[in-house]
This record gives sequence, C-alpha cells and structure tokens, in this order.
Amino acid sequence: MPTLSNSLKTKRRRIPISLTPLIDVVFILLVFFMLASSFEKHRSVELVPPKESKGKSTQPKTDQIILLLVGNDRFEVNDQTYDLDAIHTFLDERRDQKILIKTGPDASLQDLVSLLDLTASLSLPNIALLPFREQSDEKP
Repeated sequence: MPTLSNSLKTKRRRIPISLTPLIDVVFILLVFFMLASSFEKHRSVELVPPKESKGKSTQPKTDQIILLLVGNDRFEVNDQTYDLDAIHTFLDERRDQKILIKTGPDASLQDLVSLLDLTASLSLPNIALLPFREQSDEKP
C-alpha cells in the first residue's frame, strides 16, 4: 500500500504540450479575419446642414440651384425634368453655383445616395440639403 511519502517520491510523468495546433488555429483565424475584412476606403460627401431662417425667401439666389429630387432617378430644376445622365451634364456646367437638394415625397434614399455619388464624382464643393416639408393648404 502506497503511503503519502511514497507518493511524493514518485515522479509524475509530464505530458508534453505541443504548440503546433495552437499556431494552426491562430493562423486560420488570421486568414479568416483578413478575408472577411474590407480594405476599401469609405467615401464621404461633405454636406452643409440647412439653417432655419426667420424671414423665408421664396426666390432662390442667382448663384444657387434648387434641385428637387422627384424619385426614380428624376430631378427637377426650374420646372424642367432631368434624368440622371442629364443632371450630370447640367451640374457639370454649373460647378461654381451652390446646389440645394430638396427631396420630394416619392424620393427614396437610394435616389438621394445616387445623386450624392454623382456630386462626389464631379467634386462639387457647395452642396446643401434642404429639409422636406409637406405642402399644406392650411396656414397656421
């Protein structure tokens, strides 16, 4: 029968720990995160936030273009309707003017993003979004 002193004297056999499986797992995780991550630079468009004014002017300034985003890649400027290609040419010819973008009730977010991508590709410096307000017949 083994006694306590005999059990302390016997050496335990150590099991060697191999680092190879650990290195394999770390390498697989490294490859996974490298493939799953995106290395694309995210683009952004600088926008000027709209300012509330007490005196509401109905007429735009001469150096401003109010561009109404109707929807389905259709735009209106001065009651003329343009598609995406035509508005590209229109805005390219008027780079020095400030562009005020106003969305209509049927405009989708994708339409707005398409327009902002177009303005970013033209490197237009002066872009502002106007707040959307429902037209009502009642006056407060």
